[in-house]
Amino acid sequence: MKRIFVLSCGFYLLIGITSVVLGALLPVLLPHYERGYSDGGFLLFLQFLGFLVGVLVSPSMTARIGRQWMLTLALICIIAAYIVLGWLPSWNVLLLLTIIVGFGSGIIEPSVGAFTIEFTENQKAVAMSKLDVFFALGALLIPAAAALFIWLDQWHLTFFTVATCALMLMIPWVTMPRPAAQYLEQAGENTTQQGKNGTNKASYSKKHLGLLSLFVVFFFVYMGLELGLMNFLPSILVERLELKESIASLSVSILWIAMIVGRLFSGKIAEAVNYMPFLIWSTIGTLLFTVSMIFVSGQWVTYGLIFGTGLFMSGLFCIALVYANVLIPGMTERTTSILIASGGIGGATLQYLTGWSMSAWPIVGTIMILAGFCLLLLLTLILSHLWNTRNESLSSAFPQQTKEI
Repeated sequence: MKRIFVLSCGFYLLIGITSVVLGALLPVLLPHYERGYSDGGFLLFLQFLGFLVGVLVSPSMTARIGRQWMLTLALICIIAAYIVLGWLPSWNVLLLLTIIVGFGSGIIEPSVGAFTIEFTENQKAVAMSKLDVFFALGALLIPAAAALFIWLDQWHLTFFTVATCALMLMIPWVTMPRPAAQYLEQAGENTTQQGKNGTNKASYSKKHLGLLSLFVVFFFVYMGLELGLMNFLPSILVERLELKESIASLSVSILWIAMIVGRLFSGKIAEAVNYMPFLIWSTIGTLLFTVSMIFVSGQWVTYGLIFGTGLFMSGLFCIALVYANVLIPGMTERTTSILIASGGIGGATLQYLTGWSMSAWPIVGTIMILAGFCLLLLLTLILSHLWNTRNESLSSAFPQQTKEI
C-alpha cells in the first residue's frame, strides 16, 4: 500500500503539471502558430472537454480492464501526446493532442482519488490532502520550468520535460510487484459497487441521491471560485491597486504557496475536528478574507489576504470529496467521478461569469461575485448537514429498507 500511495502522489503531481502547462506556454505558443487568445481559449476548452470525457468513463473502464491497465493507458496517452507536441506539429494536430492529454488526466484524477479514499483505513482526509499537496506542487513548479525554457528560447522542451516526468512514473507503475497489482484489482472491485448479475449498475438511494446533488452543486461552485481566483487575481490587482502586471502575477504564486502550506495540515485538522465543522469554518474563513479585499488598498495587506484565502481554501476540495464518500458509502468510484466532473464543468462555466463581470462591472463587483460563490458553498454544506441529519432521524424512527432510485 505504501508503494502504491507514493505512486499515487506521483500521479497527482503529473496532473497538476498537465493542468497548467498549456496556460503557461500560451504567450509563446500562440505567436508561433500565428493565433490569437480566442484560439488559446478554445485550446484550453478542448483540454477540459477531453478531461471531462476521461472523468466520466473512468468508472466503467476500471470495471472492464482494471485500474492498473487503465492508468497505464492514461500514461501512454500523456507521454505520446507530449512527445509529439514537443516537435510542434500543425495546429490541427495540436488540438487533437490537447484532447488526448485532457482525456489521460481525466482518467487519472478520479481513479487515484477513489482508490485512496476507499483503501486508506484511517486518516482518509490526511491521505487525500497529501495527494492535493503534490497536485499543487506540480501546478506551481511547471510554470517556473516553462519560464526558464522560454528565457532560453527553447520553450518546446517543456513538452518533452512533461513527457519525461510521465515516463519516469510509468516505469515503476508497470513493473509493480504482483501482490501490489492484485491489491489494485481488489480496489477496482470494491470501489465500483456491483449490481445484480455482476453488472456495474448499482443505484443511489433517495437519501444518497439528495446528498450527491448537494455535493455536485458544492464542487460546481468551488471550482468556479478556485479557477476564478487563479485566473483573474492578477487582473483584479492591476485594476484595483494599479500594480504592474509582473508584480500582480505574484498573487497567483502566493495563492498556490498558501494552498500547499494549508494542505500539509488540513487533513490532520479535519480528522481532529470532524469533516463538517472543518468545511464550514474553512468556507467562512474564505468568505471573510475574500470580502476583506474590498476594504483594503495596500499591496502587502492584499497579499496577506490572498495568502489567508489560500490557507482556508486549501482543504475544501479534498475534505469535501472524502466527506461525500463517507456519507455515500459503497459507490466511491462513481461518486468521485461525478463530483470531479461537476467541478470541471463549474470551473469552465463560472469562469465565464467572472470574466464577464470584469468587463461589465467595477472590479468590486467581481470580488462580490467571488464572495457570492463562498456563500453558495456555505449554503450547500448547511443543507447537506440538515439533509443527512433529517434522514438519519427518519431511519431511526422508521427503520426500513431504503428505496433505491
